[in-house]
Amino acid sequence: MASDLTLAGFLVAEHRQAGDLWLHWDAKNISFDTALGYHLYHLLTAGVASATETVRAGSHPDRERILVDITSARHTDAAVEEWLDRQRTRFPSDPADEGLKSWAHHAARLGEREASRLFMTEWAAGEPRTADTLNTLQFHLAQLGYLAEAVEVQKEAVAICDSSWSGARVSKLLTLARLQCRTDDFAGARQTLQEAQRSLPPDKQGFDQGVWRHFVKECFLLVPIIPDGSAARRLLAASEQDLHGTTRLWMDGVLDAAIAAAEHIGDQSALRRYRAQQQAAAREREQEVAQSRHSASGPEPS
Repeated sequence: MASDLTLAGFLVAEHRQAGDLWLHWDAKNISFDTALGYHLYHLLTAGVASATETVRAGSHPDRERILVDITSARHTDAAVEEWLDRQRTRFPSDPADEGLKSWAHHAARLGEREASRLFMTEWAAGEPRTADTLNTLQFHLAQLGYLAEAVEVQKEAVAICDSSWSGARVSKLLTLARLQCRTDDFAGARQTLQEAQRSLPPDKQGFDQGVWRHFVKECFLLVPIIPDGSAARRLLAASEQDLHGTTRLWMDGVLDAAIAAAEHIGDQSALRRYRAQQQAAAREREQEVAQSRHSASGPEPS
């Protein structure tokens, strides 16, 4: 669901032609993402009553489905107009009214990396240094390939993280470790993972169990790219220790990362263990799926 499609939809919607309803419906049904992201109000800008009449008079194969979508809820012309007003704010007619962040994205789509970087950093300079601001800035810089700057921004994000949930800090540290790997700072990535480990919750099977899986996965992913073979072997051994007690190993690709690490080191014994764990995890997943289906179907009638 790209901004280009959103803009095109808005420009067509502004004409408020009932016949464009079918065009909007095609756009909405391009993919699963557009089905969710392309707002139903695109179809109603000629008026809810007019749209309903147009669909009822049409012969489109999705006619009944569209009717359900536009009549099952109490959509009003006032609500559609409010939505259009928000779209006009998002896509102003005067380029001078567009924000720096919008210009950063425009420049990125045109391949103007440096201009995009300057727009985004200037936007961030005028915003509070919150987690959301830093996350937006870091992600954009990383996407543009300014990895060293992205690392520094992510360090700042870690420094200001005061969440009472330890998983939030761990997540930011894991992002930092991934960025450091992309800059070939393997020692820095290892130190960051060690810092993340100190922030992990003690219970591997509790509410934060997913945080443990992601942490262990990042450790395994680091093994094949460490240039020092002995350091890679030590990290593999440490990662295996952290793997013990981690639950639901069929999730998040943690065992795929473990297998790749063992293959890189050439540790056949570890490779056999991880493959056996992968088979056991697949059986566990099948059991969970079967139990979920049984629960969803409810008890059999007596």
